[in-house]
Amino acid sequence: MIRSQAEALDYTPAQYEVLLRVRRLGAAVIGPSAKETDREGRYPYTGINALRVAGFTGLSVPVKDGGLGAGYRGDAVLLTAVLMELASWCSSTSQIFALHNTGVQLVHALGTAEQQQFFFKEAVEGHLFASFGSEANKDRTALTSVLEHTDGGYLLNGKKIFATGSPGAKWAFWRSVSAEASGSQDERYMMPIVQLSADGVTVSDDWDGIGQRGTGSGRVEAVNVFVPDGHVAGGPGAYSACSSFFAAQFHVNFAAQFVGMAAGAFREARQYILEQARPWQGAGRAAEDPFTLLRMGDMAVRIDSARQLVLRASRLLGACHEQPELLPEAQTAASRAKVAATDAALEVTGSVFQVMGARAASRKYGIDMYYRNARTLTLHDPVDRQREAVGRYELGQ
Repeated sequence: MIRSQAEALDYTPAQYEVLLRVRRLGAAVIGPSAKETDREGRYPYTGINALRVAGFTGLSVPVKDGGLGAGYRGDAVLLTAVLMELASWCSSTSQIFALHNTGVQLVHALGTAEQQQFFFKEAVEGHLFASFGSEANKDRTALTSVLEHTDGGYLLNGKKIFATGSPGAKWAFWRSVSAEASGSQDERYMMPIVQLSADGVTVSDDWDGIGQRGTGSGRVEAVNVFVPDGHVAGGPGAYSACSSFFAAQFHVNFAAQFVGMAAGAFREARQYILEQARPWQGAGRAAEDPFTLLRMGDMAVRIDSARQLVLRASRLLGACHEQPELLPEAQTAASRAKVAATDAALEVTGSVFQVMGARAASRKYGIDMYYRNARTLTLHDPVDRQREAVGRYELGQ
C-alpha cells in the first residue's frame, strides 16, 4: 500500500486512475497473451482488442471530442504513463499503440476542423492509425513516396519499410513529398492519411526481427492509390510547424517503453525469486542471498531513475505549448531520458537471469522475450546520438 501511495505522487488522481485501469487490463489480458504473441510472431490482436473495448483508442483524442485528452496540447504525462505500463506487459502492443497515438495527435496538430471531427470519431470508435516514415533508400532521410495531384485528390506512389502496426491499422499517415511543390524536402513534405484497405495498397507482414515480433513492422506499398483532398493533413511543408514537438515526443515515447520493458522483466524476476528460486549455500531463502539483494537493488534504482527522467521530459514537453521557450530544454530532457532508459532496459533485461538462475533460461518461462524486445526496440534510433545531443547542450553548442 505504501509503495502504491508513493507511486501515486508522480501523477494527478485522474492520471493515476487511468494508469491503474491499464495495469488491471495488462495483468488480466495483455500480459498473459504476450509470450504467445512473441512465440508465434503474430500481431497482438488480444492486447489491441482489449485496449479498444476499454476505450483507450481515444486516449489522445481531446476530451471535448470524446477522448481522454492525452498528448498534443493535452496531458503529455498521461500518454507517457500509459505507454510505460503497457510496455511492461507487452511491448509489441505498446509500440503499435504509441504509433496509433502519434497518428491521432497528427490529426490534432495538422487537421482541419472537419478532419478532426471525422478522424477523432474513428479513433474513439476503435479504429487504429499507423505512421509510416522509413524507406529503403541509401539516404535514410530521403523520401521517395510521392503525392501527385489529380481530380478530387491525389495519387500516392511509394514503398515503406518498418511499417509498424500495418496489419491491424485502418488508417496510416504516409509521409510523402508533393510532386508539384518546389523547394527542399521539408517544403514539399506532405501527410496523406491513407486507408490501408484502399485499392493499390499492399501490406506485407514479413517482419522477422529477433524481438518485437508481434509489431507487424514489415513493408507496405502504394501504387496509384487515390487519396481524397479531405484526407491530406495540411499542405506542403505544414508539418514543419510542429515537427520539433513530435521529434522530442518520439524519443520520450520510446524511452517510456524501454522503462516499461525493464519494469516487466523486473516484476517477473521478483516473483520468480520469491516463489521458485532455490537458495545458494548460506542463504535460508533465495530472496535473502546478498548477491541477489545487491542486483535487485541495482536494477530497481536503474528503473526508478530512468522513470523519473522520462516523466520529467514528458512534463517539459507538455509545458511547451504554453511556454514555447522551454522546447530546447524539453528536447534535451527527452535525450537524457532515452539514454537512461536504454541503459536500464538492456541492463535489467539481461541481469534478471543472474538473479533467477539457470532454470530461467528455459524456453517455457519466456524471460528472454524481454531482452530480445529491448535489444530490438532500442536500435530504433542510435542512442549515442542522444548522448551527443546532451553533451552539446551542456557545452552550449
